[in-house]
Amino acid sequence: MKRDPTRRSFLTGMAAGAALMPRTLSGLAAEANRSPASPADQPANAPDHLPTAAMMPPDEAYWQQVRAQFSFREERVPMNAANLCPSPRAVADRVEELTRDIDRDCSFNNRAKFRGLTEESRGAVAAQLGVSADEIALVRNTSEANNAINNGVPLRPGDEVVIWDQNHPTNNVAWDVRAARFGITVRRVSVPRHPASPQALIDPFAAALTDRTRVLALTHVSNVSGIRLPVRELAEIARERGIHVHVDGAQS
Repeated sequence: MKRDPTRRSFLTGMAAGAALMPRTLSGLAAEANRSPASPADQPANAPDHLPTAAMMPPDEAYWQQVRAQFSFREERVPMNAANLCPSPRAVADRVEELTRDIDRDCSFNNRAKFRGLTEESRGAVAAQLGVSADEIALVRNTSEANNAINNGVPLRPGDEVVIWDQNHPTNNVAWDVRAARFGITVRRVSVPRHPASPQALIDPFAAALTDRTRVLALTHVSNVSGIRLPVRELAEIARERGIHVHVDGAQS
């Protein structure tokens, strides 16, 4: 994905992913519209060793502004984007605020407002992705999303599902379970450890597709090797054959 190095685009995009948090969305968007990073921009509990904007080139100042949105310490920098990711400060604050709200008043009348908050968040995510709100499902995590797709695609005994052997386990295990229960066939595809070109990644999948293939399930970026599949090209090949394509983009 091409990076657009502007605080407006990054922080607004980050805000759009915060489900049930419309105040957080507006807060991060407002932050993105502020002037370049300065000591006043840093949260009170931000790491005290971060350099000031005057000490940094413009691009570095931008990334330090992004860094200041997160609470983790420098001695342990999280690199795991699969199962547990640190939330921006504004998101964590909003979760705490909403939790306190529901703890104080768990009545049906108070809880009713969350439906509207959910739809507001769905609309914000849809706008960020350039789709309609009814194309967005808000789920608890990518594992749940993978399983929703896995159990929702209509398949019959003998149908084939082609998967990448480097898919995240929450994708592949779900297909294995369905195969054991309902008689579908799962075919695993391996790719070269050091692919010389995108075509070296495309060819093994194209060769695995048959007349019985109904689903091509892929993880965009392997959490094992770091290989990024050319999913656009693979999707075009599959769709020409009427094959449903499922892409797990959690690592992207």
